[in-house]
Amino acid sequence: MHVAMKWPEDRIFPCFAYDGGCLDAVESSDMSREEQVAFAALQGIVNRKGVRLLLLDTGSDEGPKTWPRTLGLSFRKTDPFTVFSRYLPEAAGALLYSEEKSRHYVNLACTAASVQNAVPMTRPLYDRLREAGSSLPVVEDLTGLDFMTPAEIYLYAYRTYWKKNTHRLLLSQNPKEAFHLRDLAAAAGCAVIFTENRRKEERAVYEKFLSDMEPGRSVVAGWYTEERSGITTATAYGLSTVPADLYANFTVYAQDIAPRLCAERPAPPLEDKFYAALFVSDGDNIQYNQRFMRKFWDNSAPLRGKCCVNWTISPALVEAAPGILNYYYDSATEKDCFVSGPSGFGYAMPVNTLDEEIPAGNYVRDDSRFAEYVRLSNRYFAKAGLRAVTVWDNLTESQREIYTRLADHLYGLTVQLFTEDRESVSSFCNGMPVKQLTPCYSTTLEHLSAVLTREVTRWKGDSPSFLAAQFSVWGRISLADLPALEEKMNGLAGGRFAFVRADDFFRLMRAAREQKSDS
Repeated sequence: MHVAMKWPEDRIFPCFAYDGGCLDAVESSDMSREEQVAFAALQGIVNRKGVRLLLLDTGSDEGPKTWPRTLGLSFRKTDPFTVFSRYLPEAAGALLYSEEKSRHYVNLACTAASVQNAVPMTRPLYDRLREAGSSLPVVEDLTGLDFMTPAEIYLYAYRTYWKKNTHRLLLSQNPKEAFHLRDLAAAAGCAVIFTENRRKEERAVYEKFLSDMEPGRSVVAGWYTEERSGITTATAYGLSTVPADLYANFTVYAQDIAPRLCAERPAPPLEDKFYAALFVSDGDNIQYNQRFMRKFWDNSAPLRGKCCVNWTISPALVEAAPGILNYYYDSATEKDCFVSGPSGFGYAMPVNTLDEEIPAGNYVRDDSRFAEYVRLSNRYFAKAGLRAVTVWDNLTESQREIYTRLADHLYGLTVQLFTEDRESVSSFCNGMPVKQLTPCYSTTLEHLSAVLTREVTRWKGDSPSFLAAQFSVWGRISLADLPALEEKMNGLAGGRFAFVRADDFFRLMRAAREQKSDS
């Protein structure tokens, strides 16, 4: 007996039941683009009633069978048309679309199909399936629509289907991506859009969707045409974005499994040392956690444990993929510490400090909406056992007060700032350390070493000193570089330098503050 999808009010993402049976697995490379779109929707419809369909993503960094095998899933490779003939009867019908006028029609089709239990199909695919014996009726035909621009297409989606879609989740997905994340849309009844938020007309349509969503209860999943304009637009409404545009098999991995949290460790004694916490980006991305991080993590296995490294990871994995989160926790060394990627449950950017595609500045319109995002994040910090967060880019004084007061599960937080040319300044708010990352996003060993050298040589050595640094996982810094770097800094600091875990780092900062106030 199959168990239906569950989506209680206290969860951001729904969860799906796997009974241990053998899954029908289809390789992405065995399907055309139009077949991938149809399969993803069918996967969502089927897995909503009990997980039975698995996509083997042949383009994934970690390998198409890595996670299914790691998580103990039983599966057999099946050809696409066998899957279609076997499972299409579980759908209410086909929803026809064409990408001739605009590729964005695939998102409109997925939006419309998600509220009709339908499978989006092009007419040629529908005809081929009919010839193969399918009797699936057509529930709606979008091929006669004449909209040409994304703004027109998504405004039609808003006016026609949004009232029937869930408002707990909105998917922002590039229409070029045929199957990633689309199973979630079909299973949960999500609208799927993709607006260019540097264009006033398209941003206005996006904001219509956002204005109907509830901070602290709703999130966006996917990605944008451009990072900062997309993230800040959602942040203005108190909403975060879970980067997931290349995430596969959401309806397979979002199971109701408790995370196996790492045990709390006693804080080390405070000494007159130069303490450095080294963070690795870009863990807010659940697609990165699923794909590149797994490859990087496994390849780094012989090197992990030689120096303390703080790995940013998404607290959204608690629900999106608890098995993936558990894999990292179970295989970590004592010197691997996990912290939340920016800026909590999903990527939010209250203050943009870069003048690039959009102006720098504070993008939070209402602090009360931002407070709901922080409350939501704190719940998941506790669920994931995360004691530190990396905030991008910065917080105003009022936002800092909100964050440090409401995110009480944290030991401390870092801010990005992108201002590496000045000396790092430590501060406390509501008793919580707030530390600027210096450097904030280093891509080369030479740069990281130069900044550390500058800061260590400034240290007088008569009291503890603290520096938080971050390097980009996409840069040219390897874990193999870190032992020699630590040794070099130790030489400069007279043997009193140490890379430390983030949880220890912030507890030591608190201890140093208490020691100073007592003296």
